[in-house]
Amino acid sequence: MNTTATAPVNNEQVPKTQIDTVRAHLMTGSSITTWDAYRLYRITSLAQRIHELRKSGLVIQSEMVTHNDKRFSLYWLDEAALLEVEHNDSNDSNDSKGAEHAPV
Repeated sequence: MNTTATAPVNNEQVPKTQIDTVRAHLMTGSSITTWDAYRLYRITSLAQRIHELRKSGLVIQSEMVTHNDKRFSLYWLDEAALLEVEHNDSNDSNDSKGAEHAPV
């Protein structure tokens, strides 16, 4: 498993909070570690952001990894969670579009 991450590249607006940043990173299908969070986004409390995301209902997978005699957590969204969130996001945008164009 590759534990080196790069910042996701997309055309969306830059996330405003650390939670939004971590969520956007995970939504690209990339994994993230504490070191990645600090190196890419200067987030020093990844475990707390993950806890907050889980509390909000996002199903985040994790695994303890040992590399060069150092132990750390690796976080990611599994494919089912990614598909569910994408499906919910597309339904939300369709619902708001329908409300705009609904007859009065």
